[in-house]
Amino acid sequence: MKNRLDTQELKPWYKEPWPWVAIAIPGAAVIMGITTLILAINNPDPVIVDEKTYQELNSSLKAQQASEVEEAAPASQDDGDH
Repeated sequence: MKNRLDTQELKPWYKEPWPWVAIAIPGAAVIMGITTLILAINNPDPVIVDEKTYQELNSSLKAQQASEVEEAAPASQDDGDH
């Protein structure tokens, strides 16, 4: 009685398609990750404002926030009833 495996000719693993599919999926992810890294290094995001402009914007924003806090705080009126 012959076994089914004895009648079939076994191919080496590298001649089967599924190991290559299993290798290709993570390999493609590595290649895309390296490509993304290269693109990010070669094309950095531009600086929108310089330091002087940033400081001016920051100080005007702080002044605006301070004025909003003053407006929101209830004014304590001393009417002399105490």
